[in-house]
Amino acid sequence: MLTSFAKTHIGQRTTNEDFVLVDKKLGLYIVADGVGGLEKGDIASKIASQKVKKCIKKGKDLDYSVYEAHGALVDQIESNNSKQGMATTIAAVLFTGNNYQISWVGDTRVYLWDGKLKLLTKDDSYVEYLLKHGLIDTNELETHPDRHIISQALGMRRKEVTINSNSGTLEKNQVLLICSDGLYSIANETVIANELSLQKEMTHLTEKLVKIAVENNGIDNISLISIKSNDNTIPQDEPIKPHVVREFEFELKPDNLENTVRTIDKEETDLDLIDITKLQELTKKEKDLLESAALTSQKKNRGTNYIFPIALIVIIVLIGVLLYFSR
Repeated sequence: MLTSFAKTHIGQRTTNEDFVLVDKKLGLYIVADGVGGLEKGDIASKIASQKVKKCIKKGKDLDYSVYEAHGALVDQIESNNSKQGMATTIAAVLFTGNNYQISWVGDTRVYLWDGKLKLLTKDDSYVEYLLKHGLIDTNELETHPDRHIISQALGMRRKEVTINSNSGTLEKNQVLLICSDGLYSIANETVIANELSLQKEMTHLTEKLVKIAVENNGIDNISLISIKSNDNTIPQDEPIKPHVVREFEFELKPDNLENTVRTIDKEETDLDLIDITKLQELTKKEKDLLESAALTSQKKNRGTNYIFPIALIVIIVLIGVLLYFSR
């Protein structure tokens, strides 16, 4: 048996472009985060989520359903000029008993709590590309100036969308969290883990995490679904272990928790510009630059070289400039 609770908050935006869908009968849970600021992101997230639900009701696979949602958005864009540019990220979870499948596109995330906090989704983002090629480390993921640039979303028409997937079994007292970047960019993993260790009831957990994001000047839309298993799998069933993208280990110190929350200074910030997810497909030239830099880094790391770090910084700055002027 699963218990769950969902909450979404507009943050300091004028429109809530997040869409949250929960259908306990189907075992379907979705958070979709519209991309593009004022370019119909709220419509895109709603269309995509409802299309996934329709496909699941027809007995379709979750990956297939998410891809159909992409097709539905492309059809809307091509047939209606007012919907040009709309797109959405999505993270969908489908339960069959205690077993779950995750399908996602973009940077909406799914976390697992099993006594430790584990990230089960890998962002389709520029900074993940940098991390893959060894140009930044994990500590820079959440602070890099281009962290809000994503490489794919539902509705993009320039190339085929790749549906990412993962699967596992939610055992007794384990929790899945599905959240938009408006939550985890403020209430980071330390905060999330701390609340999971304190809050046993999904309503309180969800409301507390959203409240933390809102009260720390959360500018973007903030959405979270919390799902808890109250039972183990049937004894003869072998639990499925999900692929863990990252596992977070830290000492929880509730007294110092306020020091770990990212607070936006709205007095010095343009609320219409900060923390807005941007869809920016990397060009072949940019990818070649990154891969060349990574290869050079591997070679130079075999010996001492003091020139390469400077060259690497120059390359990253050039890529940032290219991305800025290509928007």
